[in-house]
Amino acid sequence: MLAVVEDADRRERLTQLEETITHPRSVLNVDCLLDTVHALVADCDHPPLKRMKNIESFLNRYDKVTAGIGKMRMKPEDFNLIKVIGRGAYGEVQLVRHKSTQKVYAMKLLSKFEMIKRSDSAFFWEERDIMAHANSEWIVQLHFAFQDTKYLYMVMDYMPGGDLVNLMSNYDVPEKWAKFYCAEVVLALDAIHSMGFVHRDVKPDNMLLDKHGHLKLADFGTCMRMDESGLVHSDTAVGTPDYISPEVLKSQGGEGEYGRECDWWSVGVFLYEMLVGDTPFYADSLVGTYGKIMDHKNSLKFPDDISISADGKNLICGFLTDRNSRLGRKGVEEIKRHPFFNNDQWTFDNIRQHVPPVVPELSGDDDTSNFDDVEKDDSPEEDFPTPKTFAGNHLPFVGFTYSRDYQLLSAKGVSIPNHVVDGASSLSDADSKTANNVGIKLDELEEARSVLLTQLDAATEREESLREEARNLERSMALLRHELREAQRKSEVEIESRRNLENTMLDLKRKLEEEQSKRTREMSNNQQTNEKISHMEKQLAELNDKLKSESDQSSRLRKQVSELTVLLSAKEQSLSDKVNSLESIKGSLELELAQMRISLEKEESDRIQVTAIKSEVENKMQALHVELEKGRERESRALEENKSFLDKLVQSEKTAASLELQLKALSAKYEQEVKAMHNEMERKSPSIDKEDQVKTLQAKLNEEKSKRLHAENTGQEVERQLSMLSVDYRQVRAELQKLEGQLRQEVEKTKSLLTQIEQETQRRSQLQSEISSQSSEISLLKTKEKQVQKDIAEIRESKKVIEEELQRIKAAKAVDDLQMKELQEQLDTEMHFSTLYKAQLTDLREDFEEKRRQNQELEEERNELTRQLQMAISRTDSESLAKSIAHETIAELEKEKTMKELEIKDLIARHKTELSNKDILITSLRDKESEYKKSVEQLKKERDEVNNKLKSVQEDLEKSSGDELEKMKKQLQTEQMLKMQAVNKLAEIMNRKDLNPTNKKAQAGDLRKKERECRKLQQELTQEKEKFNQMTLKWQKDLQELQAAINEEHQIKLKLQMELDSKESEIEALNRKLCETASVSSSEGDGLMGDELRLEGWLSLPSKQNIRRHGWRKQYVVVSSRKIIFYNSDQEKQNPTRVLDLNKVFHVRSVTQGDVIRADAKEIPKIFQLLYAGEGEARKPDETTPDDKEKPGTLLHKGHELVAISFHMPTTCEVCPKPLWHMFRPPPALECRRCRVKIHKEHYGEEVMAPCKVQYDPNTAKELLLLAPHEDEQKQWVSRLSKKIQKGGYKAVSQSREKQKSATLPARNK
Repeated sequence: MLAVVEDADRRERLTQLEETITHPRSVLNVDCLLDTVHALVADCDHPPLKRMKNIESFLNRYDKVTAGIGKMRMKPEDFNLIKVIGRGAYGEVQLVRHKSTQKVYAMKLLSKFEMIKRSDSAFFWEERDIMAHANSEWIVQLHFAFQDTKYLYMVMDYMPGGDLVNLMSNYDVPEKWAKFYCAEVVLALDAIHSMGFVHRDVKPDNMLLDKHGHLKLADFGTCMRMDESGLVHSDTAVGTPDYISPEVLKSQGGEGEYGRECDWWSVGVFLYEMLVGDTPFYADSLVGTYGKIMDHKNSLKFPDDISISADGKNLICGFLTDRNSRLGRKGVEEIKRHPFFNNDQWTFDNIRQHVPPVVPELSGDDDTSNFDDVEKDDSPEEDFPTPKTFAGNHLPFVGFTYSRDYQLLSAKGVSIPNHVVDGASSLSDADSKTANNVGIKLDELEEARSVLLTQLDAATEREESLREEARNLERSMALLRHELREAQRKSEVEIESRRNLENTMLDLKRKLEEEQSKRTREMSNNQQTNEKISHMEKQLAELNDKLKSESDQSSRLRKQVSELTVLLSAKEQSLSDKVNSLESIKGSLELELAQMRISLEKEESDRIQVTAIKSEVENKMQALHVELEKGRERESRALEENKSFLDKLVQSEKTAASLELQLKALSAKYEQEVKAMHNEMERKSPSIDKEDQVKTLQAKLNEEKSKRLHAENTGQEVERQLSMLSVDYRQVRAELQKLEGQLRQEVEKTKSLLTQIEQETQRRSQLQSEISSQSSEISLLKTKEKQVQKDIAEIRESKKVIEEELQRIKAAKAVDDLQMKELQEQLDTEMHFSTLYKAQLTDLREDFEEKRRQNQELEEERNELTRQLQMAISRTDSESLAKSIAHETIAELEKEKTMKELEIKDLIARHKTELSNKDILITSLRDKESEYKKSVEQLKKERDEVNNKLKSVQEDLEKSSGDELEKMKKQLQTEQMLKMQAVNKLAEIMNRKDLNPTNKKAQAGDLRKKERECRKLQQELTQEKEKFNQMTLKWQKDLQELQAAINEEHQIKLKLQMELDSKESEIEALNRKLCETASVSSSEGDGLMGDELRLEGWLSLPSKQNIRRHGWRKQYVVVSSRKIIFYNSDQEKQNPTRVLDLNKVFHVRSVTQGDVIRADAKEIPKIFQLLYAGEGEARKPDETTPDDKEKPGTLLHKGHELVAISFHMPTTCEVCPKPLWHMFRPPPALECRRCRVKIHKEHYGEEVMAPCKVQYDPNTAKELLLLAPHEDEQKQWVSRLSKKIQKGGYKAVSQSREKQKSATLPARNK
């Protein structure tokens, strides 16, 4: 087509324009242009903006077009939602299935409103570009990207294996697995780095497993493109706190720069977490984590109870070091060459073809068993408010649309056959060739055209067949959807019934537990043993009776249920028949009603038309009457004028007749006179002169002529008047005829109108009668309809009642069945217990008699004590006696305490001697272990020699037979794959946490046994290795026994110490009670109430370090004047679990979300923190003074050791009310490592800030988080503990010691 354009410059520009539009990665491709039009229409389609003329014209032109294009493009309606598998701050991740292809994808939804609101709408571009344009098997692929007015949608690969967090929570990961997954992470990160990006948030949550078990990286929202020098420039710390690198932390608040080495740091943290089970720099607070990361040289430690190879430790240390010496700074090959990855099963080149350690077991392509259930989000969806001016909310998302399988206008033309192209090229040289060649080429072109036409017809036929298939599929899809809806409805009904059953089961279990607790309480109460025994015997008899009655009742109920079911089915059939008949009657009545309403409406319209016609006819009648009257007046006038005209005519005729007669008479007279004149002339004599005669005759002639002319003139005038009168007469006659015709017409019209009026009146009377009859019929129908509705309502109510009765009967039946089962079980248990009770009855009675005696003695003692109290109230002398008795008892208890301390010292000495003996044993064992290692090395050398011989044999075999070798290799590979799958499955089963016991070392022994069995199956291990394994297992067992003995001794020591502390608290409680009894009558007192001295209650402690993963555990806490003691229950106070000295506690305070980043936001108001000195590690102020020198990365002010930090979670400043946090751009902040005070960086150096509460070395102190049941209780605990710490805490004790020293110094000087 461009060949038509003659201008070369324009042709070049057009080709460049076509390339920019059709290029898939261009900013101005077709999808970007369509996104632009959609965004403009969406941003302009608001009532305030439509008032502008230009915007309104733009919308009128493009609104419908964009709506049509939106239906043609990819949209959310093309997918069916299966399940929500994840939710975040900006949206959620859904598991969806494409409606046409039936493929399963993971669809990520990002809210446009949330991104615009948080001013962070640019992070998704890197994620879209990386997933769209990365052709790597280590990166999750993006298939489609589209948008609507609310969300951005990214349709990508579904990873059914879940993430590595799920894998680590389900399995104890061995080093072999960690090696495999770490290698795959290294390859995935290399793919990201080769694209020119740094990930910056590498963690197990972003490492997903596909259906084969291989790893892929995801979540590229934090990725940033590197510049030419391979560095990234950023002033904010991006990433997850546990996995963030020191150089990224240093970039906070300044223009920091770092490269791809920050990702290798995160790989080191990930590898440590896989091998150890927790992150290396874990802390309860954010500042603690960041402090450990910055001081990674001292804080990185490997636990002793977990075995990690030297290569593994070397690799972790190589990753977790400074960026200048970090592993991977010279390239990924440096990491690949590390000896940790050396193995005989896979390499970095063929790892993708190797069987992974864990292959997920999937029930289908939509299996979500490896993802946690996500709670429903009931919060309302927020959308953009209607703007008053142009806001451009959708413009930042222009160009987001993407499709992997097809790009619009990416193919510029249709493929043409080669022979047609050859023919076209040969025609260009037609001037030089002959006409015959041209004809041949034309024939070839015609043949090609016919071939193309046949292909086109075939394609059209295929298209029609495909359309028919699509229609059939749509029909089947509609049927399937209907069936699916019915199945869902049935499943919902079944789920509801199951929930009801579960609720009943839970109630029954609760009742059972209550009964069991009551039973235990009754067993514990010694005073009611006899009553209980008798009661139990009665219960046994009653239960037997009940069982009989219940069995009878159950049989009766079964019969009743069967009868009721039969009756119900009959009633339901009859009711259904009645309902069907009533519904048919109702339908017929509704049809009749509708017809009647239609006829009524027609009649009403006819009536309205009749009234309109009647009014028109009446108006016409009135007008005709007026016209009639006018016509009559005209007629009378015309008649009068006619009469006058007739009279005038008669007179004119008469005058005409008289004038005619006069004319005739005059003419006759004239003729007679002329004749007489001639005669006279003839008669007269000739004497008369001729001249005189002539003159006279002439005179007479003239006179006659004048008379004649006068007569003629008068006759002409008369004739003219006659003609005028005749014309007027004719006109009057014609008008008369016309008026008579009009009169006749008007008379006829009046007659017809009168007849019409009579007909209309008749019709009106008929219509009124019909309307009245129809209204009566309608009222009857309405009453019938009301009656029918009432009947239907009554039938429905009866049906509901019957159904409810049926449900009640069914529920009662189910309850009775359950009760029967429970009663049977109870009977069995009771029978069993009855035998035990009978055996125990005698013992209990004997114990009861003994305890009764003891009770009697105790009552006697109580009576004596009451007497003593009465004597103490009456006499003041008895107080001194009571005090002396109390002092004696205290002295005895103190003696016991000293004896126990001596016993503890003896135990410690024995423990030391045993430890020394065991150390000697361990050294001997280590020597033997070294000997065994040497033997293992020799065996390895022998194996290498065997392998070399095998290689030589294989080379000979390769030379001899190539095809057979390939077949054998393929068989070998398949067998190896199957073998590896079996081995991995065994290892997977063995490493599952729910199957393994708690002891890890016993678990390691089981693992070795399993591996030994696998190696027996493979026949690869020799007898010497088996012996070696057996010997090592024996030595390990010996070691385990020794360690268990040491642990037992240590636990015994701890228990004794804790028992001593609990005894001291009990002594203190006894002293307090004695003081209270003694000070009843005395006025002296301590000034402290009992509840202030002793503080007790239930609190929760973290189960393990990670609260979110492991949760809390409840403990009963008792706070005395010197100790804080933790018990498992409030009744058994003999075995405390933990004891803290109050004089080692620094302070207590409430926490914020920044302090406890892994706790739930709802629990934070109930959590408080205790800061106390480590046991045996606390440095007293008189021995060592705190180092006031500034450490790197810390600031000193008023005793505070402040560390720079940023908070991405809700945190408050201790000095000002301004917010101290932000989700994406937090303000610069400082936190004290000692007292955990948080302030803005701008407050540093100000006098407003209070001095530090804690003066100690933070490395020797410990933190303890405690969770109260309610916020009010948390406040009470904090306030009362702070009072106790002020009086007996670390600071108070140190101050009192300083005072004592200052007091003793002047005494010595004296």
